[in-house]
Amino acid sequence: KVYDAAVRWLKYDEPNRQPYMVDILAKVRFPLISKNFLSKTVQAEPLIQDNPECLKMVISGMRYHLLSPEDREELVEGTRPRRKKHDYRIALFGGSQPQSCRYFNPKDYSWTDIRCPFEKRRDAACVFWDNVVYILGGSQLFPIKRMDCYNVVKDSWYSKLGPPTPRDSLAACAAEGKIYTSGGSEVGNSALYLFECYDTRTESWHTKPSMLTQRCSHGMVEANGLIYVCGGSLGNNVSGRVLNSCEVYDPATETWTELCPMIEARKNHGLVFVKDKIFAVGGQNSLGGLDNVEYYDIKMNEWKMVSPMPWKGVTVKCAAVGSIVYVLAGFQGVGRLGHILEYNTETDKWIANSKVRAFPVTSCLICVVDTCGANEETLE
Repeated sequence: KVYDAAVRWLKYDEPNRQPYMVDILAKVRFPLISKNFLSKTVQAEPLIQDNPECLKMVISGMRYHLLSPEDREELVEGTRPRRKKHDYRIALFGGSQPQSCRYFNPKDYSWTDIRCPFEKRRDAACVFWDNVVYILGGSQLFPIKRMDCYNVVKDSWYSKLGPPTPRDSLAACAAEGKIYTSGGSEVGNSALYLFECYDTRTESWHTKPSMLTQRCSHGMVEANGLIYVCGGSLGNNVSGRVLNSCEVYDPATETWTELCPMIEARKNHGLVFVKDKIFAVGGQNSLGGLDNVEYYDIKMNEWKMVSPMPWKGVTVKCAAVGSIVYVLAGFQGVGRLGHILEYNTETDKWIANSKVRAFPVTSCLICVVDTCGANEETLE
């Protein structure tokens, strides 16, 4: 705690540090300390009792607790929690073999290993929310019913009950403490209309209104509180008509709305949200692998083509950090992506980074995580 650290520092050499007392304690956000701790511990501290300026700070903190929530909002920055810092990495999960699960750090292009005790899942999905990666769906010999969870801060794995309908080739995303799963197929059967929701607070699953179109091997992202679903296949992950249709789900009204279709029908593509645009990257259509890229303008409800990738593959594993889309793994049908690709959404330029090898497991799961860990700081 900031308060405890400040008092310890002052008391370590009180005679010589006395002149710095007001400046040091001014760094403590007294309004964010609990009322009980303020009255019983802070106010009784001799250092503060003997200093009128410090006593004023404590009294100001106690007054804050008497205000209504509306009045608190209007106060200055010092009464608000410190904003959380972020340390974004891209996590890829490819099984329990050595170097099959790794972090990619976009700041220095480094790879680091993630310890993973679970076997690889075929055609699963993963999503990150509140320090935890949720790996769900997919199969080994049979559909996997459990949901494997990885806490990125504690570096710990555990399992929860997975989706009520175990299936392959589903898509998932997170919004406001809930994990949404859509579509997929049950052991080679046709694609599903299914849409389910896991509440991370109550640890319970709920079935939500079905999608307008059945689909598997599709893309799904959250953008501005809404859930967007694009492309995929009507059949299973091997055969069936490839789709260009898109739809959006509003959690507030629990309704689906059809959107402008993509220019290119595609499945097994990357789908990422960057600054009011949703980018569909590569994938495959009925003729084979794609190198083209298009984006959906949310405000205009239209798709536009942009610069193609300098590589063509039938599966693309990508994620966005800031304004850059990183393609970190992919499969061509006869070979895999050798080096990572970067797309700058602001300049519409692709770079093939010949110095950084791509992730070797082409059927991996991918998501952006925040390894910083600390939630907004509230002093107790």
